[in-house]
Amino acid sequence: MAFKGVFSDDFYNAIHVLPASQAVNGPTGTGTLTGAQLTGALEVDIAVGNGAAAAQTYTTDTAVNIIAAINNAVALAYKNQLTSFGAGVNPPTVGLPNLFNLSWTLSISNQGTTAASTFAGGTGVTVNAVNAGLTSGAGNLALGAPNVPNITRWVVTVTSPTTVTFTRVE
Repeated sequence: MAFKGVFSDDFYNAIHVLPASQAVNGPTGTGTLTGAQLTGALEVDIAVGNGAAAAQTYTTDTAVNIIAAINNAVALAYKNQLTSFGAGVNPPTVGLPNLFNLSWTLSISNQGTTAASTFAGGTGVTVNAVNAGLTSGAGNLALGAPNVPNITRWVVTVTSPTTVTFTRVE
């Protein structure tokens, strides 16, 4: 396509310059899921646990660090696309678009911890669930036999310059 026209998703919705998906390894035991691990694509898939034999707690980075990571990922994607295969994707003339209400999906694959694992929000991060059936365990990761992955899905939304919400949908 030679001309993109007046309206361009990558200008008005910054996440559209990112890859469709990415897979990353998270901590194998209790630890922090960094902003860089939680961002960088429309769908992010993280593997945690790796058969850990006890209860684990996986805590997100702070909301400010998550927002900075998505900002960096968008900026890098714009830069890379200006001089590569995606040339023609032009960044806004005055910095990056507003990231407010930007959302993406996150899947966390609990690789078979043998006891209950928990997903917790860091500073500025709210963890909740889309319906009452998931509410009591909004932060709980599904369990499985060792090295049998069970996946929880989340919609992640930037709700202000200093807050992010993780909503469990599955």
